[in-house]
Amino acid sequence: MPELVSWGPFTIQTGLLAVVAASVTAMLAVRALSLTKGAPAKASAELLQNAAFLVLIVWKFGHVLFAPSVVWDRPLALLMMNGGGREASLAVAAAIFYLFVKVKRSGIPWRLFADLTAFGATAAAAVYCAIAWKYGERTTVPWGVMLNDPEYRYHPVSAYALIVAVLVTLLLWLKRGTAGDGTMFRTAALYMGSGLLLVSFWDVPPERTYGLLSAFQWRMLVLAGIGIISPPSMHNKVGKEMNVSVSNSHTDPQKSLEQNRQDSQNAKKSRNADVSADKKLAGPNRPSV
Repeated sequence: MPELVSWGPFTIQTGLLAVVAASVTAMLAVRALSLTKGAPAKASAELLQNAAFLVLIVWKFGHVLFAPSVVWDRPLALLMMNGGGREASLAVAAAIFYLFVKVKRSGIPWRLFADLTAFGATAAAAVYCAIAWKYGERTTVPWGVMLNDPEYRYHPVSAYALIVAVLVTLLLWLKRGTAGDGTMFRTAALYMGSGLLLVSFWDVPPERTYGLLSAFQWRMLVLAGIGIISPPSMHNKVGKEMNVSVSNSHTDPQKSLEQNRQDSQNAKKSRNADVSADKKLAGPNRPSV
């Protein structure tokens, strides 16, 4: 993938284009999902929109914090330089802190916010992978991509990640009716974490590992673990209880009929007792007033 993308007289860096397009996609996806979920969902969409803008700014200009001399030495370079992994981590940390404070103050349900965030993140990941193309290890598979030397093929790891992100996004869209109970977040964490972890083994081996895994692989492993250990939604618990009660009523109809018959007999005996008491009071033995 070229580092610069030209369209007429305009030229933009591929990495910057991918980040901007992914941010816009995340905002549109969250907006679309929040239309039918009431005021808290719309408030969540506003916060996520602000967080996406914050991520873009910190990622683009975060290198100034680590090399402030660039401001007076090469001020025009601020427009040309993009952030790297260090700036991306700083941007994500700033967005998480901002969202934590704002969501806690506004009283937005955490599960609703997590579901909206998961849907926007997976849609953004799909767009980013489609634009910021990269290749992995050398391979002999027939779908490997040839670069300069036609004798060698390489794994299209961006295509693999794109497939994972698109499938998870479609799955979340099918589950959009459960937004607010945490199901979408658990699904996204589990499948995105495990899917991207698998894809990473076909990527170029990292220069540095931590216990046989790279930093990215550890993050994806933790993400998948969060999806596994997250508590089930209250919606599922209520649904199971309702299913159990309905199944019990269907599996033992004879018991229900006997119970109804017993209730009818008890009511009849009670009426007869009341009538007998009234007759006694109306006879010669009724008490004088």
